[in-house]
Amino acid sequence: MHPAPYPTTSSQPARTRRPAPALHLLHGLWVASCPSCGFQLATARTQQRCEQRAARRVCPVCHQDGQ
Repeated sequence: MHPAPYPTTSSQPARTRRPAPALHLLHGLWVASCPSCGFQLATARTQQRCEQRAARRVCPVCHQDGQ
């Protein structure tokens, strides 16, 4: 019995990728905001943590536009 082959990229469903959040350093805190509308998605003391938090959030303002 042979193992199943890996699926090719053409057989996988297309995934739309959200644009990366805009990051700003304000008074010692990193702020991630939606690149489309500017809504604040997350804050954190480190840039990496702020990016991680923002990646898990969907913008409540422009999510209806498919972003």
